[in-house]
Amino acid sequence: MNNSYSYDKFIIEILYEDDHIAILNKPSGLLTHKKNTHDDSPNLQSSLHNKFNIDDDEELKEGIVHRLDKDTSGIIIITKNKIIKKLLKDKFQLRELKKNYIAFSFGIPQHNNLEIDKNIVRQKIHRTKFETSEMDGKNALTKITNISNYFGSISKLDCEIITGRTHQIRVHLTSSGLPIIGDKNYIFDKEQKFRLNNIPHNIREYLSNFPRQALHSYKLEFIHPISEKLIKITCELPIDMKDLELKLK
Repeated sequence: MNNSYSYDKFIIEILYEDDHIAILNKPSGLLTHKKNTHDDSPNLQSSLHNKFNIDDDEELKEGIVHRLDKDTSGIIIITKNKIIKKLLKDKFQLRELKKNYIAFSFGIPQHNNLEIDKNIVRQKIHRTKFETSEMDGKNALTKITNISNYFGSISKLDCEIITGRTHQIRVHLTSSGLPIIGDKNYIFDKEQKFRLNNIPHNIREYLSNFPRQALHSYKLEFIHPISEKLIKITCELPIDMKDLELKLK
């Protein structure tokens, strides 16, 4: 039975827990961990002390083995000790976890299944943003499945990340002409706006005011490094993205 706990103004759902790990549903608007010791923004890592017994001395990242962007919601793994953290870090490195996200994007992919294999590099001027690059940066691979389309202009996509680069799905989709609804950093161009002309005005308005990138980590599969059992977790869309889908339908 799933349970949850509250922290600041957020409700954090526990999707799975054993002696070694917990798998949580991170709400949108919550940082994964502090950026530095002076950062007092609400963050998932700070919430862990209230709920879990964590033996880890990695400053600011106690219990954190991977991260989700602040405004991306969904599945995240928490580790309860240094041994399991090392084992899971190795699994991430070896790409042994299957991670899928749902994204609502402007534009329609040319094929129902596509692979985006483009390096990702930090932008030279806007240092908090990333872009694709032919030569520089780190190799990144995202597999996209087109689930459904609306008004001939909007797509609901399943995005499986084979690598885990910062902003990977957001950058890859934008580079392929499929920027995510609500993303303030990776914004669609004039051509995209033109493609929205056949959408009713009230829905266009709703889309342009959507408050965060419509991206949710909804499925995770991996072999537990200690029990060696297959862990398979799914996490339904949060209310804001459910509302978005209803509007589009």
